[in-house]
Amino acid sequence: MISSSDNSVIDETSSSANWLISSVVGLSGITVSSSGTVVIGVSVLSGISGIVVGADVTVGGALVLDVVKGVGKKGLKVVEGAREVCGGSTIVTDGLVVGVVEGATVSATVVLVISVVVGEFVVVETSVVVVASVVGTSVTGTVVVGAVVVLVVGGSVDVVFSDHVVGVSVVVEEVVVVGYGTQKKKDITGSVGTVNASQIKNLSLTSPEQALQGRVAGVNVTSSSGTPGGAININVRGVGTINGSAQPLYVVDGIPIATGSFSQIGVGNQTLNSLADINPNDIESLDVLKDASATAIYGSRGANGVVLITTKRGKNQKTRFSYNGYYGTQEAWKKITPLTGSEFQTLLQESLANRYGGNLEPSAYFGATIHDNSTVNTNWQDLIFRTAPIQSHDISAQGGNDKTKFYVGGSYFDQDGTILGSKFQRYNFRINVDNQVSEKFKISTGLTGSNTIQNRIQNDNNIYGVLSTAVLLASDVPAYNADGTYGKDPLSSVESPLLAAIENYNKVNNSRVNANLGAEYQFIPQLSLKVNLGADYVALNEARFYPSISNAGAGVKGQATEAYNKSMNLVNENILSYKQSFGDHDLNAIAVASYQTQKFESLYALAENFPGNSIKRLSAGSVKKDASSSGSAFGIIGYVGRVNYGYKGKYLLSGSVRRDGTSNLGAEKRWGTFPAVSAAWRFSDEGFMRNLKFLNNGKIRGSHGVSGSNSGSNFGSLPLISPGANYLTSAGLAPSQLGNPSLGWETSTQTDIALELGFWNRITLTTEVYNRKTDNLLTSRGLVGNSGFTSVSDNVGGITNKGIEISLETRNFVKPNFSWTTNFNITFQTNNVDTIFGGNPFGSGFASWIQQGQSLSSFRGYRVDGIFQNASEIVAARDGTAARAGDIRWKDLNNDGKINSDDQEILGNALPKFFGSLTNNFNYKNFELTVFFQFVGGNKIYNNNRAFAEGMNSLFGQYATTLNRWTPTNPSTTMPRAVYGDPANNRRTSDRWLEDGSFTRLKNLVFAYNLDSKLASKMKVSSLKVYVQAQNLITWTNYSGFDPEVSTFTTTNTAQGTDFLTFPQAKTITFGLNVGF
Repeated sequence: MISSSDNSVIDETSSSANWLISSVVGLSGITVSSSGTVVIGVSVLSGISGIVVGADVTVGGALVLDVVKGVGKKGLKVVEGAREVCGGSTIVTDGLVVGVVEGATVSATVVLVISVVVGEFVVVETSVVVVASVVGTSVTGTVVVGAVVVLVVGGSVDVVFSDHVVGVSVVVEEVVVVGYGTQKKKDITGSVGTVNASQIKNLSLTSPEQALQGRVAGVNVTSSSGTPGGAININVRGVGTINGSAQPLYVVDGIPIATGSFSQIGVGNQTLNSLADINPNDIESLDVLKDASATAIYGSRGANGVVLITTKRGKNQKTRFSYNGYYGTQEAWKKITPLTGSEFQTLLQESLANRYGGNLEPSAYFGATIHDNSTVNTNWQDLIFRTAPIQSHDISAQGGNDKTKFYVGGSYFDQDGTILGSKFQRYNFRINVDNQVSEKFKISTGLTGSNTIQNRIQNDNNIYGVLSTAVLLASDVPAYNADGTYGKDPLSSVESPLLAAIENYNKVNNSRVNANLGAEYQFIPQLSLKVNLGADYVALNEARFYPSISNAGAGVKGQATEAYNKSMNLVNENILSYKQSFGDHDLNAIAVASYQTQKFESLYALAENFPGNSIKRLSAGSVKKDASSSGSAFGIIGYVGRVNYGYKGKYLLSGSVRRDGTSNLGAEKRWGTFPAVSAAWRFSDEGFMRNLKFLNNGKIRGSHGVSGSNSGSNFGSLPLISPGANYLTSAGLAPSQLGNPSLGWETSTQTDIALELGFWNRITLTTEVYNRKTDNLLTSRGLVGNSGFTSVSDNVGGITNKGIEISLETRNFVKPNFSWTTNFNITFQTNNVDTIFGGNPFGSGFASWIQQGQSLSSFRGYRVDGIFQNASEIVAARDGTAARAGDIRWKDLNNDGKINSDDQEILGNALPKFFGSLTNNFNYKNFELTVFFQFVGGNKIYNNNRAFAEGMNSLFGQYATTLNRWTPTNPSTTMPRAVYGDPANNRRTSDRWLEDGSFTRLKNLVFAYNLDSKLASKMKVSSLKVYVQAQNLITWTNYSGFDPEVSTFTTTNTAQGTDFLTFPQAKTITFGLNVGF
């Protein structure tokens, strides 16, 4: 809206007036020179006031307008339009008309630079010649009156005006990053899911992949534990491999990077996460390539999906500084009540009596013990769980001009774990620079440095971990002895939880540098060549020390381990692009030559027998042992071709092929070819659909293609001879691996069909169906023992994943002062093991079972059929165990009158039947509210914690649920009797420990207030936002463990969904501040 200061309409003959411009989207840097040149920069949301014709006016230090008097009668005109929502940004004004007086002869140039979304520029008279530059491609043409020029976010258009008052209608469209380029979302023929920076701002994220959790259909993200900086498991459209990695390929600013864990020192099953080196606040977008037409262009690395991470870059604007920081606290959202000290002693005495008879004190069986009539009551969970701080601070500068643009950012992240002794810190620096050297040549560079420091603690699946010992150590053991030493159970090998958290030393220091350089030359407007060079260097140092007062270090007078690991990943990609339009025909083609090599070096050493516990370095240990070093490398060469064709913008066809060669497969199968084809029909653009005013978009698309994986070992195809076969002091070598020159690729063939619908410009619905079949799995094939080897690497087996993905976006209510939008997605999936070697099933983890015709990560075991109440029932059941009244009765599945391994069956599986999320965004004046729910359903969790904490068979601590155990006076229960040693094997693998893992979680809740622009201007800032954010605030689940989002075996494909003493997720509340200068 424009009015003069006295609210009157501006007179067209006025040579000077006070203009009040309100609700303008990103208007800055407007100049009308005496030569009649008009330059408009549209870059940020801002409120502008007090503009005087012929005067220089600044708002918040930024030049807003410089208008020379006498240029035309109307000069500049801004009109108010409708609100729009695009990419998560609300547009306040959607109308802007720029021009000069009718009849004047002025050659004006208008430059529009879009960074958020800008509204429509309406053509009011005659024609206009448009030169559009969109993501490096120029298109020149004549636009008639009333026509629409389409721009993309981040793109620009130069408009050369004719003699009369004219304008250009600009519709900004969403752009999606795809392999080796970008495409308009409406032209996409493959399946790509996108998460923008606006969706994850203000969230307390440790690593980028957390941003994908629940936000992209078909992408199942599981934080294996709550370990700060710990591994995160991502499966794109299911799990398609057994022994190989099922994690997607990660590409940062066009460069594939190294992922996974480089650690050599184990702390249970939880591993490091190298992606935690990346600062989530540096990210502009994450695009997930899901179907074969999108992933096949990455060939041998695309079988499990591809995640393209685009970082923030500079803009054509005055330099803007911003600060984003938060501070908050974390705590365990759930604890499990243990028995008190006296209750545990009662149970222990009862279990001994049920096994040996009598009713004697434990000391009668064990000798002097702390378990006799102790008054100690220690709740170990209360001692090791804590309210832990978390904080993050980011500072960045972003700006540039039409020649050079830059983004510079630095950050500090600090997270104490909710379990004592755990901590993660990260320091980041990033600089991205783009320079238009000449009209045809431009370069782009990026440099990132990070340093992460992690205090690790022994985690799940071991008796030295902090949480594990807090569960396993009985509650009648004191935290500290009278002499101040740590309390332990002398009859048990379980460590003191406090000692494990405080005295054990386990630190990881990781430094990483990621650099990329790109140069692009445009030979002609249609043809360009881009050369990308990338380097990713990782240096990881680990140090662990067990003091002599610990159980692990007591027998060797202290033990220290140090490990060093270096990785250098080098990438070169050369991309030749051609883009041309011939009337109704649009053609876009690329040819790529790609090369990647990665080298590893590692060193490992261990020392024992230390003079004390204050010096923890290897040099202080008198006994050096287990010293080793290793090195490895692999390389990939690839050649790619892709052609995209469009006819009238509604008939779309895409085809690609990639030819890859890799060093880590057999000589006979080293090269592989990965083709893909996809097509789409925008039926809503057909003439017969024009009368359907409610349908603004309708598209059917489909794809079929092949991608691959070579995720086996670097030398899996080669016969190996290894050192270490020593005799006395003589060194020796021995064969260690049988070669297989026919070892080839895992191949994933995928078909995808999708329907996209848009209604009333308010509702967007996408439904996709996919079928993904993976064959020639890289696995080990068993051999007879007299061959000298037990197995050989081979391509054996197949897996099929099928699914339906549904995504729904709605603009429920959009008004000037209030808006409400909703995003919903849900994925239904199935997984089936088609074939395995010899058809022979095998076990994995504690209860997992791999069998043809079943899902990966299925659970197998016995089924509970009640509890024996008397001896006659035991005889009738003919149970072959030493069962007594109070023991579990097992189902005789084959009715052969005995219970043995033949009575085990598949009990369920860990893969969810469905998962998804629901997000609601509310905006009221300056207030924002985001509510994000995540849900997972139909999966099982094998709760191995209970096999120990409800086992009632030893000196391990027990949960309070055992108070409901079977006794002659409490026969109506599902909990068996307490009996020391468990002679009837009540703890066997069975559905007793299998639970429903479904949950719904209020994953994120963000409430924010944006300071009014006038007040912000008075404070000399361009914007100011304060917010409060909650993560994992409420969880609804029937799972009895610490947390339903869990996987003890981290990224293992065959044993997902097991919970054994694993670090749980935290409930987090943070308070934050965003300031722009």
